[in-house]
Amino acid sequence: MESGTGDAAGGQRWWHGGVLYQVYVRSWRDSDGDGYGDLNGIIERLDYLAWLGVDGIWLSPTMPSPDEDWGYDVSDYLAVHPELGDMAVMDRLIAQAANRGIRVILDLVPNHTSTAHPWFADATRGRDAAHRDYYLWADPAPGGGAGHPPNNWEDTAGHSAWAWHEPTGQYYLHLFLASQADLNWREPAVHREFEQILRFWFDRGWPGCGSTWRTACTRTRSCGTTPTAAAWAPPGAGPARPLSTAPASRRCTGSTGPGGR
Repeated sequence: MESGTGDAAGGQRWWHGGVLYQVYVRSWRDSDGDGYGDLNGIIERLDYLAWLGVDGIWLSPTMPSPDEDWGYDVSDYLAVHPELGDMAVMDRLIAQAANRGIRVILDLVPNHTSTAHPWFADATRGRDAAHRDYYLWADPAPGGGAGHPPNNWEDTAGHSAWAWHEPTGQYYLHLFLASQADLNWREPAVHREFEQILRFWFDRGWPGCGSTWRTACTRTRSCGTTPTAAAWAPPGAGPARPLSTAPASRRCTGSTGPGGR
């Protein structure tokens, strides 16, 4: 995903054949002695990166987060995590890297937000909340409630991919931690939000983004049960689990409550 700037002659994109260097910011270089890497630490070593001959650096998530998944649980897409720096430092990093012919790519996490994100906080106010359909909600299995998720889908840790929300009587989907609520990419408002997010960063000189979880974003409209491997398992193989546990197989979309799709 890129801003469209920096194309070479003949329509060649800058990253076609380019060398990218991935930086896990927290462990790369600590500029202030607090034990964690930060954006100023990257600025201090830009000459080294230029000496290596890289065309771009891809940063691990740098946006505000409760850090239950070390930045992959974003609570604000339009700011910088205070432990890593601030927007002024990010602007300086992008500008000084550009002076050396290095582009800075940020890691966008579009599959889910932190449950601390204002969108999710609003979504939990009620089934008719403005941001309710930003996330994937479903009613319990027939005759159930808490402890009776809609189906047998699992998250990446092998637990139920559904978290119960008692006040509104529905479950929300999470492919990863329960604190990482999946976004509903069939909701047009979600597309509009991310168009604005991308434009915000492009306008600051950002050439493009990496999207680690993009394959998990598409859902079908069905919340049906995933077939298990029982039919193929040999006797004594143990409990059957859903055949597919890859993120892209977790398919459901929209709220099944009032106002849902």
